Amino acid sequence: MKLRAVRAVAGVLATLGLVSCGADTPEADPQPGTTPSTSDTASPTSDDPLLSPTIDGRFAVGTDQHELALTCWGEGLPAVLFDAGTGDAGIERWKRSSITRRLAAGTMTCAYDRLGLGDSDPAPDRPRTLDDVVEDLHLLLGAAGITVPLVLVGASGGGFDIYHHAGRYPDDVAGLVLLDVPAGQAAIAPSDVPAWDSSDNPEHMDYVAVEHLMAVDRLPIPAIPVTVVTATFGQSDDPAEQRVWVEGSSRPVQVILEGGHNIYEDDPDGVLAEILAVLDAASG
Repeated sequence: MKLRAVRAVAGVLATLGLVSCGADTPEADPQPGTTPSTSDTASPTSDDPLLSPTIDGRFAVGTDQHELALTCWGEGLPAVLFDAGTGDAGIERWKRSSITRRLAAGTMTCAYDRLGLGDSDPAPDRPRTLDDVVEDLHLLLGAAGITVPLVLVGASGGGFDIYHHAGRYPDDVAGLVLLDVPAGQAAIAPSDVPAWDSSDNPEHMDYVAVEHLMAVDRLPIPAIPVTVVTATFGQSDDPAEQRVWVEGSSRPVQVILEGGHNIYEDDPDGVLAEILAVLDAASG
């Protein structure tokens, strides 16, 4: 979720036990986020699975029957579901991505909008927690008939969501991929994050509580494959801090890819390869 400012990483720490480098160091200083991979800008073809969603609609969940938007493409199991970063509408984010397109060619691939974002209902007029978010997704999977367990992919703040989901609803999750998700901050100041009722916080999240939970009171996750993708120019000064997310995994992997915080734009091929590897491990 990391609402703190993006900080440059001063090189790749090759000595990390679980870390591998996914790209050679470029000759010139990179400009993260400015030039997506060619594969991420390719024009769709007539057999593009993103042209014909297999699921596309709004689904009522919870006692108040609030509606969440969900779109899925392709068929096959285990399914993959993307949870976008803080304040980011997931469907709009992922529906044009080459990562989604190529995944959907082999298995069901989904994205959804959390409350307050995209085509989902506004968030309720109260502070919300990670329990609220993961309960919404848990109920949404059932309402839409999505077969579980599935592989969850979380970018930035979405990484908090999917990690907590695996701890709260372990039967839902076959594997996790976290895309540049720094560790939680135990003592983040309220002034450093938007208040729950701020106009900059359409999800009405209590971000102080979220950060504290992820730093101090993380739920244990089941023994599933987990891959952490760390960006060389992402939000962690030290890539080692992101290793917290592989604790308890049956297949703990951390990979460093060249790029910025939105590493799925800077290196879609590298991110796709890591998702496919977790998908393959989860299938086995």
